[in-house]
Amino acid sequence: MDLMNVLDKKEIREFFSKGWMTHDAMWLVGVMQEVGAEKANVINKNAVKAMAAIEIKRIMKLMGKPRDAVITTFEELKEIIDTTYKLIQPEFMKLYYGFPEKNVFRGGFHECFAHQGVTMAGLIDVYQCGIIIRVQGWLEALGVKYEATPAVFDGCLMHKNGKCEIECRFFLE
Repeated sequence: MDLMNVLDKKEIREFFSKGWMTHDAMWLVGVMQEVGAEKANVINKNAVKAMAAIEIKRIMKLMGKPRDAVITTFEELKEIIDTTYKLIQPEFMKLYYGFPEKNVFRGGFHECFAHQGVTMAGLIDVYQCGIIIRVQGWLEALGVKYEATPAVFDGCLMHKNGKCEIECRFFLE
Protein backbone atom coordinates (compact mmCIF):
# COMPACT_ATOMS: atom_id res chain seq x y z
CA MET A 1 0.00 0.00 0.00
CA ASP A 2 1.33 3.45 -0.91
CA LEU A 3 0.23 5.53 2.08
CA MET A 4 1.58 8.75 0.54
CA ASN A 5 -1.15 8.39 -2.11
CA VAL A 6 -3.84 7.29 0.34
CA LEU A 7 -3.40 9.67 3.29
CA ASP A 8 -4.34 13.33 3.10
CA LYS A 9 -1.98 16.16 4.05
CA LYS A 10 -3.40 16.48 7.58
CA GLU A 11 -2.92 12.76 8.28
CA ILE A 12 0.66 12.90 7.03
CA ARG A 13 1.44 16.00 9.13
CA GLU A 14 -0.12 14.39 12.22
CA PHE A 15 1.85 11.17 11.73
CA PHE A 16 5.24 12.82 11.28
CA SER A 17 4.62 15.42 14.01
CA LYS A 18 3.65 12.74 16.52
CA GLY A 19 6.77 10.76 15.61
CA TRP A 20 8.98 13.79 16.07
CA MET A 21 7.33 14.77 19.37
CA THR A 22 7.63 11.20 20.67
CA HIS A 23 11.32 11.12 19.78
CA ASP A 24 11.82 14.53 21.36
CA ALA A 25 10.14 13.44 24.59
CA MET A 26 11.99 10.13 24.81
CA TRP A 27 15.29 11.88 24.03
CA LEU A 28 14.75 14.52 26.71
CA VAL A 29 13.76 11.99 29.38
CA GLY A 30 16.78 9.83 28.49
CA VAL A 31 19.18 12.76 28.63
CA MET A 32 17.68 13.92 31.93
CA GLN A 33 18.32 10.46 33.36
CA GLU A 34 21.91 10.44 32.07
CA VAL A 35 23.13 13.96 32.81
CA GLY A 36 20.47 15.50 35.05
CA ALA A 37 17.62 17.90 34.37
CA GLU A 38 19.65 21.10 34.43
CA LYS A 39 22.12 20.06 31.73
CA ALA A 40 19.43 18.29 29.70
CA ASN A 41 17.26 21.41 29.63
CA VAL A 42 20.17 23.57 28.45
CA ILE A 43 21.07 21.07 25.72
CA ASN A 44 17.43 20.75 24.65
CA LYS A 45 16.76 24.49 24.50
CA ASN A 46 19.95 25.11 22.52
CA ALA A 47 19.08 22.32 20.09
CA VAL A 48 15.52 23.62 19.61
CA LYS A 49 16.73 27.16 18.95
CA ALA A 50 19.30 25.95 16.41
CA MET A 51 16.73 23.70 14.71
CA ALA A 52 14.20 26.54 14.57
CA ALA A 53 16.69 28.80 12.78
CA ILE A 54 17.22 26.13 10.12
CA GLU A 55 13.50 25.34 9.95
CA ILE A 56 12.41 28.93 9.29
CA LYS A 57 15.02 29.33 6.56
CA ARG A 58 13.69 26.17 4.90
CA ILE A 59 10.15 27.51 5.14
CA MET A 60 11.30 30.81 3.61
CA LYS A 61 12.77 28.81 0.71
CA LEU A 62 9.50 26.89 0.26
CA MET A 63 7.71 30.26 0.19
CA GLY A 64 10.04 31.39 -2.61
CA LYS A 65 11.73 34.00 -0.44
CA PRO A 66 15.48 34.44 -0.14
CA ARG A 67 16.89 32.69 2.95
CA ASP A 68 18.57 35.95 3.94
CA ALA A 69 15.53 38.18 3.30
CA VAL A 70 15.28 41.18 5.60
CA ILE A 71 11.85 41.44 7.19
CA THR A 72 10.89 45.11 7.42
CA THR A 73 7.10 45.11 7.71
CA PHE A 74 4.61 43.47 10.03
CA GLU A 75 2.64 42.19 7.03
CA GLU A 76 5.72 40.30 5.77
CA LEU A 77 6.30 38.76 9.20
CA LYS A 78 2.63 37.95 9.64
CA GLU A 79 2.63 36.07 6.31
CA ILE A 80 5.71 34.05 7.35
CA ILE A 81 4.32 33.20 10.80
CA ASP A 82 0.89 32.29 9.40
CA THR A 83 2.42 30.14 6.64
CA THR A 84 4.71 28.43 9.14
CA TYR A 85 1.92 27.50 11.53
CA LYS A 86 -0.33 26.31 8.72
CA LEU A 87 2.48 24.06 7.50
CA ILE A 88 3.67 22.59 10.81
CA GLN A 89 0.72 22.76 13.22
CA PRO A 90 -0.78 19.34 13.91
CA GLU A 91 -4.23 19.22 15.49
CA PHE A 92 -3.08 17.26 18.54
CA MET A 93 -1.08 20.26 19.76
CA LYS A 94 -4.24 22.35 20.29
CA LEU A 95 -2.25 25.47 19.54
CA TYR A 96 -3.77 28.87 18.94
CA TYR A 97 -2.23 32.07 17.64
CA GLY A 98 -3.28 35.38 16.22
CA PHE A 99 -2.42 38.98 15.55
CA PRO A 100 -4.71 41.04 17.80
CA GLU A 101 -3.23 44.33 16.61
CA LYS A 102 -0.49 45.64 14.36
CA ASN A 103 2.98 44.46 15.42
CA VAL A 104 1.57 41.98 17.96
CA PHE A 105 1.59 38.19 17.88
CA ARG A 106 -0.15 36.18 20.60
CA GLY A 107 -0.12 32.42 20.85
CA GLY A 108 -0.28 29.52 23.21
CA PHE A 109 -1.95 26.25 24.04
CA HIS A 110 -5.42 25.49 25.34
CA GLU A 111 -4.00 22.15 26.45
CA CYS A 112 -0.27 21.57 26.22
CA PHE A 113 0.88 18.16 25.02
CA ALA A 114 4.38 18.78 26.45
CA HIS A 115 2.97 19.75 29.85
CA GLN A 116 0.84 16.60 29.87
CA GLY A 117 3.79 14.42 28.87
CA VAL A 118 6.32 15.74 31.37
CA THR A 119 3.69 15.68 34.10
CA MET A 120 3.02 11.98 33.36
CA ALA A 121 6.78 11.36 33.40
CA GLY A 122 7.02 13.04 36.83
CA LEU A 123 9.38 15.75 35.51
CA ILE A 124 7.14 18.82 35.45
CA ASP A 125 8.98 20.50 38.34
CA VAL A 126 12.32 20.38 36.46
CA TYR A 127 11.14 20.78 32.85
CA GLN A 128 12.20 23.86 30.88
CA CYS A 129 9.87 24.44 27.93
CA GLY A 130 11.49 24.25 24.52
CA ILE A 131 8.34 25.06 22.54
CA ILE A 132 8.50 28.81 23.11
CA ILE A 133 12.22 28.69 22.33
CA ARG A 134 11.23 27.45 18.86
CA VAL A 135 9.28 30.64 18.17
CA GLN A 136 12.18 32.72 19.50
CA GLY A 137 14.52 30.80 17.21
CA TRP A 138 12.37 31.68 14.19
CA LEU A 139 12.23 35.37 15.07
CA GLU A 140 15.92 35.64 15.81
CA ALA A 141 16.87 33.81 12.60
CA LEU A 142 14.68 36.25 10.70
CA GLY A 143 16.44 39.16 12.41
CA VAL A 144 13.18 40.53 13.80
CA LYS A 145 13.41 42.78 16.86
CA TYR A 146 10.74 42.06 19.46
CA GLU A 147 9.81 42.11 23.12
CA ALA A 148 8.11 39.07 24.59
CA THR A 149 5.71 38.75 27.50
CA PRO A 150 6.55 36.97 29.64
CA ALA A 151 10.13 38.11 29.04
CA VAL A 152 11.69 35.05 30.70
CA PHE A 153 10.53 31.55 29.82
CA ASP A 154 11.76 29.63 32.83
CA GLY A 155 10.13 26.29 33.47
CA CYS A 156 6.68 25.54 32.09
CA LEU A 157 4.17 28.39 31.78
CA MET A 158 1.21 26.00 32.00
CA HIS A 159 2.58 24.57 35.26
CA LYS A 160 3.53 27.93 36.75
CA ASN A 161 0.67 30.13 35.52
CA GLY A 162 -2.12 27.68 34.67
CA LYS A 163 -1.91 28.74 31.02
CA CYS A 164 0.66 28.79 28.26
CA GLU A 165 0.56 32.02 26.30
CA ILE A 166 3.15 34.41 24.96
CA GLU A 167 2.84 37.78 23.34
CA CYS A 168 5.47 39.33 21.08
CA ARG A 169 5.54 43.01 20.18
CA PHE A 170 7.54 43.73 17.06
CA PHE A 171 9.44 46.81 16.00
CA LEU A 172 8.48 46.84 12.32
CA GLU A 173 6.77 49.18 9.86
